[in-house]
Amino acid sequence: MFFYLARQPILDRHQKLYGYELLFRDGESNAFPDIDADIATSTLIQDSELQHTLSEITDHCPAFINFARGGLLTSLPTLLNPMEVYIEVLENVEPTPEVLTRIRELRNLGYHIALDDYRFQSEWLEVFDCISIIKVDLQAYTFRQLQALKYQVRDYNIELLAEKVETQEQFNDALEDGFSYFQGYFFSRPELIKRRRINPTKAACTELLAETTREEFDFRRMTVILQRDVALSYRLLRFVNAAAFGLREKVTSLQQAVVFLGAAEVNRFVTMAVTAALTDDKPNELIRLSITRARFCELVAEYHQQPKVQPNQAFLVGMFSLLDAMFDEDLETAIRRINLSPAITQALTQRRGLLAFYLGLIRCYEEAHWRKVEAIARRLQIAHNEIARMYLQASEWAQEIIPTDYRNAESEK
Repeated sequence: MFFYLARQPILDRHQKLYGYELLFRDGESNAFPDIDADIATSTLIQDSELQHTLSEITDHCPAFINFARGGLLTSLPTLLNPMEVYIEVLENVEPTPEVLTRIRELRNLGYHIALDDYRFQSEWLEVFDCISIIKVDLQAYTFRQLQALKYQVRDYNIELLAEKVETQEQFNDALEDGFSYFQGYFFSRPELIKRRRINPTKAACTELLAETTREEFDFRRMTVILQRDVALSYRLLRFVNAAAFGLREKVTSLQQAVVFLGAAEVNRFVTMAVTAALTDDKPNELIRLSITRARFCELVAEYHQQPKVQPNQAFLVGMFSLLDAMFDEDLETAIRRINLSPAITQALTQRRGLLAFYLGLIRCYEEAHWRKVEAIARRLQIAHNEIARMYLQASEWAQEIIPTDYRNAESEK
């Protein structure tokens, strides 16, 4: 499965890249689909921020993300790092008291605000001190409107961005008119971006959504459910270690992530991350194999009882060992996004440390490399019958979580 979006560059007066406007897409066709604007924004943020990062998609330049009224008034904007984005308020958003209050709240949180196609409603003047950029459609604005706009912003720190610049002449005219930024087909059409998506299992999604409705939040129960799903685990660690939280130390376990976020933030994460996933296709064999490895490594850690290795660390090593195959990219890139502890990162990317032996043991067992299994078993002082027992227990655990018959599913495609 993949997710799609398009990015269109925004240039400065010297035609140097300043940022990208990110545009929702639902397939290979590079056009906005017939979909509600709030749903489009929510899906774009979910896919880009929870599975990859905005900075990857925008080459560390600011991202302009469109918000209709519904999304603007929710907590959705605050899922984004204010240092990476412009909250672009769409032209059909009316300047109601609720909207104006929300814009001031977001600006106080450090977000930059851009108005798209400002229509001269006098109410907007109340928050001009919160606006960083006003986007002007060159195809729709008259000369008189432009002069009126320039007069209105003269006492504010507001830059003007020219949209739909399609010719050299339009660019030159916009330069003379004092625009600071430029966007349009003259520079580049929107570029389609396609990224691999790993989807949560529907069983885990359903359980998690049910947990969010309970009167008393159960941290242990929430952690247990998250442990069963590689996609949700990956997304949660991406979420909690995002720069927006400004953590001094990395969160390296699911239990730590749940406790750190607290009930409200975890429930918000769950609602955003899994609602859309309930309609996706069933997970493939990679997901079940990842869960098997995770449980196996955890069981080995419990059996081995090394004080330097926590079972939850071993669990994450097994769970994230196949991220390269899931994302169709090298493992180091995928691991870098979630800021795991050095021990886990070294085990996964360099095959160093005790955790690497746990992972190596199950890899060799899967591939029937019995001499290597024997060598690692001697190193860890684990009997052969114990390895078989733990592998069977891990396989059964994964089968309970994802009972799909993949052979039949594949033959039906």
